[in-house]
Amino acid sequence: MPVLIVVRRGSALALLPILLVAVLASPSEAGHMKDWRHDHRTRAIPRRPVGYSELVKRFGNRCSGAANDARTWFPHAVSRGKGGYVYYHSRLARNVGGNIRKHIAAAHRNGALDYGIYGYNCRRMRGSTKWSVHAWGAAVDTNTYRNPQRQRHWDGRGADGVNYGTYIPHVWKGKDPGHRFLWGKHFNTPDPHHFQYVSGY
Repeated sequence: MPVLIVVRRGSALALLPILLVAVLASPSEAGHMKDWRHDHRTRAIPRRPVGYSELVKRFGNRCSGAANDARTWFPHAVSRGKGGYVYYHSRLARNVGGNIRKHIAAAHRNGALDYGIYGYNCRRMRGSTKWSVHAWGAAVDTNTYRNPQRQRHWDGRGADGVNYGTYIPHVWKGKDPGHRFLWGKHFNTPDPHHFQYVSGY
């Protein structure tokens, strides 16, 4: 199934269909599949900002049009078995829609995803006056049902019931392949379903 990244510019829609290539590599080679290449250029994966001022410099004003100007279809986003679009900042389109989403699909591990999956949301952090990184479209929550806030571990079971361990967090944050999102599991108040593209905020 193709992965579709939609990037809106003004009132026009630019559709960027990305057709997935069949993967011939064995599961042990799924880190960097032979028949598909990540885009690790700076344009695709800009340096992750540190702190509020760099967050604003990189992504602009919170709740802006650019903050939800890109979207990617994720299975199980709405509920188990029901996919939907996840919206996020257009500067992350190559990384989220290309590197991360294509990586999961090319590894034949869509079943590792589970509901709900959310991106842009113009809101403050729960229980705080501080704005959420979701308001900049620079955070994505995934597998939230199994990994609620305050849970101190990652439940790796996907929608298909298989335990994939920490496969999903590693796709978001790296080491290999290294997509540089910060994992909320290590926050003072653990938020294991949360991945954001800023540190120090």
